[in-house]
Amino acid sequence: MEGCCTVAISLELRCLFPRLLELSPTEVVAIWDAVSAYILGQLKLDKGVLLPGLGTFAMVHEQFHGEDEVYVVRRPVFRLEMDNSLLQELVFPTVVIPGNVQISPLNYKWLSRATSFPPHVLEDCVQETILLYSFQLRNRQRLAFSFKDIGVLSCKDDVLCMRFYYDCVTGLESKASRIALLHTVS
Repeated sequence: MEGCCTVAISLELRCLFPRLLELSPTEVVAIWDAVSAYILGQLKLDKGVLLPGLGTFAMVHEQFHGEDEVYVVRRPVFRLEMDNSLLQELVFPTVVIPGNVQISPLNYKWLSRATSFPPHVLEDCVQETILLYSFQLRNRQRLAFSFKDIGVLSCKDDVLCMRFYYDCVTGLESKASRIALLHTVS
């Protein structure tokens, strides 16, 4: 649970987060660890994952020309897909995911098998966590949103972006990992 934080939910907003209030912090972290494992597994297969209300993780293939050869690099990207009214004062990178990338929503049946939580509990937890994070951003609380073994969605100087971990980038792209690292800016 390194880097985990708890957030106070006001009495007026408690009705929006019944599942989060029911689960322990340890259970919420276990669910998000499973979400991260699912996303990473899909990235390894060159597939994208949509987290409605938050964004899409995907792999892109790019060509870079060296002095003597052309490198085709696979690198992870994250395209933010939050309600723009929540992000009025924030800047975030524009990420283009090619149309040939297969993108699927989060698979709650897979997560259920991985965690032993029922799919509806998982879906509620994910949706409520994303909603709570969006409220935090709107209220100028710049918390980091960590994805185990993938990276951190963070806001610094009003710039909201996904910073992928070194091990994630190099693990997904073994042939030209240095080039992938240099070009992973989202």
